[in-house]
Amino acid sequence: MKKTMLATMLLAAGSLFAGPRVAIGLSFGAPAPVVAVRPACPGPGYTWINGYYGPSGVWVGGYWAPPAVVVAPRIAPRVVVPEHHFVRGFDRGHDFRR
Repeated sequence: MKKTMLATMLLAAGSLFAGPRVAIGLSFGAPAPVVAVRPACPGPGYTWINGYYGPSGVWVGGYWAPPAVVVAPRIAPRVVVPEHHFVRGFDRGHDFRR
């Protein structure tokens, strides 16, 4: 009788521990370092833009950016509010008001 009760208790306890389990894990770590070779500069004035990890974690390689072209700002035509008079637009290098 004692053996039957002990066997029944072991079977009941074993079924409690055999249920489904849920596990959640988090891991934090730095992405693997990337070794990149910078190619030769294509010409004077070019700037090297370093590579970076994109939003999805994919490495985006660096590149040579061409020299910036400086363009004179254009002043848009407008109405000056206090005096309510119209001012024609002009480029910084060339005045269109003439």
